[in-house]
Amino acid sequence: MIRRAMDGHWLCISQPDHAHFAGAMGEAWGRPPFLPPVPRAEVLRAVAEHDNGWVEWEAAPGLDRAAGRPFHFTEMPVADHLVIWRRGAQRMLEQNPYAGLLVSMHGAALMRFRLDPAARTPESDRAAVRTFLVEQERLQTALRKGLGMRPRYREAVATARLTANFRLLQLLDALSLLLCCGAIEPQTFTAVPLGKGQRRNDLDFTPDAGGATLTPYPFTKDPASFVVTGRLLPASPLSDLAGFHAAWGQAPERSLTFTLRSGAAGA
Repeated sequence: MIRRAMDGHWLCISQPDHAHFAGAMGEAWGRPPFLPPVPRAEVLRAVAEHDNGWVEWEAAPGLDRAAGRPFHFTEMPVADHLVIWRRGAQRMLEQNPYAGLLVSMHGAALMRFRLDPAARTPESDRAAVRTFLVEQERLQTALRKGLGMRPRYREAVATARLTANFRLLQLLDALSLLLCCGAIEPQTFTAVPLGKGQRRNDLDFTPDAGGATLTPYPFTKDPASFVVTGRLLPASPLSDLAGFHAAWGQAPERSLTFTLRSGAAGA
C-alpha cells in the first residue's frame, strides 16, 4: 500500500493498482530513441503484474498500531515482504515463465536492499532475506537455462537483453511510485534502456502539479495521461485492526490523473 497525505486524509493506493499504472506506461513506451522491449508481451505483463503477490495483503491491509495508521509499503515487517514476493514470483511464473523471471529479479532486488547497512535490518530478518535470495537465484538460474532452449526466449535470457528488460521494469515501477507518492523533487534516471543494440540513456524526470515532464520523452503519445484510483481514510489515529478494516471497506475512492509531457529538450 502507498499511503499519501491529502487534504486531511490518507490516500491509500494498492500495490497492484500502482503496478497497473506502471503497466499502462509500459504499453505507451517506445518513442524513439526508446524502443519497445523484446519480447514485448511478456515484459509488459511482468510490469503490470509485478505486485500481484500483494493482492491478499491489500484485501485486509496491515495496521501500524504504534503509529496509528495503515502501513506504507516501506514500513512493513520483512516477514510480510518475503511472503508477498515468494507468492508473486510463483504466481507470475505460472502465467508465463519469462515474466516470472523478471518478477523474481524485481523482488530479489528489493529484498537485497534489506542487507544494506543503511536498511538497519535486524539480524534475524537478515538471515531470512539471505535464504530468500538464495532461493530466487536458484529459480532464476533454472528459468534462464530452460527458457534458453526455447527459440522465442533464447536472446531474451542473454545477459544484455535480460538486463535491459529488467531495467525497464525497474524504471516504470519507480516512475509510478514517484507519481503515486507525490514526489516533488526532480530526478535523473541513468542507464535507461533504449532497446536497439542494448544502448542506454539518461532520463530526466521533473514533477509538476499535474504529473511530470520527461526528457527525453519515451512515450508514443505526447502528452500521455494515466489514472490511478485509491481510497480516502481520515488521517486520525487508528488502534483497532477490525475497526480499520471496516472503515477501509467503506472508504470512498479518489482518482488521480497524471499527465506526462516532453521536456524542452525532448519537444
